[in-house]
Amino acid sequence: MEFQVLMKYILPLCLTTLLLASCTKDITVKLPETEAKVVVEGIIETDGPPLILLTRTQGFFDPTSIASIAAAYISEAEVTVNDGFNTYTLNKICSDDLINDSLLQIAAELTGIDAGLLAQANICAWTNLDGTLLGVEGRTYSLNVVTDGKTLTSKSTIPNGIALDSLWFKLAEQNPNDDSLGYIWNRLQDPDTLGNAYRWFYKRLNNGPDGRPKDSRFIAPFFSAFEDKYINGLEFDFAAQRGTAPFSDAVDDDNEERGYFKRNDTVAVKFASMGIAEYRFYNTFYTNASSQGDIFSNPANIVSNINGGLGIWAGLATRYDTVICVP
Repeated sequence: MEFQVLMKYILPLCLTTLLLASCTKDITVKLPETEAKVVVEGIIETDGPPLILLTRTQGFFDPTSIASIAAAYISEAEVTVNDGFNTYTLNKICSDDLINDSLLQIAAELTGIDAGLLAQANICAWTNLDGTLLGVEGRTYSLNVVTDGKTLTSKSTIPNGIALDSLWFKLAEQNPNDDSLGYIWNRLQDPDTLGNAYRWFYKRLNNGPDGRPKDSRFIAPFFSAFEDKYINGLEFDFAAQRGTAPFSDAVDDDNEERGYFKRNDTVAVKFASMGIAEYRFYNTFYTNASSQGDIFSNPANIVSNINGGLGIWAGLATRYDTVICVP
């Protein structure tokens, strides 16, 4: 009797499983062809020249290699910036023109592109070389790019900069016996005017085990941009974790030190003030990048301030400080 009752439930389940297993079919998904768009990555900071990188969008299933990444970069364009008084035609600099490793390293720090990639591919950037165009806080800068038969435009204002009140290192205390790894804490007094936004960068100045500086450039960790929607006019403390540079093969980016600063690190901190439009780009960019490969995540469109293309033109008011990581 028990056997009959058991089979009453098991047999339909087995038949259902067999039917589902036999009803499989390979489906080929054909994505529609889309026109490649021009992507702008441009910044102008306090007392610094503009820096513009141009790329083209790639297909979702396009191969990822040094050659394909290099091919995405644009090398022919006319780029101008107007500061409200004069229009400046920017100079083009390409990595093939950099004759030694030290120049490549400087270019990597300025552009945020890995020095190894710069050495293997001819990547071009546009900037002002004679020092006649430097970022001034409170001034609006208009960008104009002509390339691939298209004209792209954008405007961005460098706001008045806000400095961090103080910085300090604090152990994370994730493990009872860990007395060396932690975060950098920051104290900020936000102005009482709504609409301020910020981005946090770091650069470790001390050398690693290989005798080279731990970081060759300033790095912005994921979700390092934030606005004052919920903190307007408040003084508050926030912790910053260590990010990872793209294409990093550093040992401390692949072990228990990942995400942490370490006791005795000397860290330069760059704190940038920016507008809400610029913040929306960085915030949606981080959201989009963090959801790659997650089928359950909500899709996030990156909010651009580039007319006629994609990307960002950002005026940043920067302040610098240094902290030695001693608890």
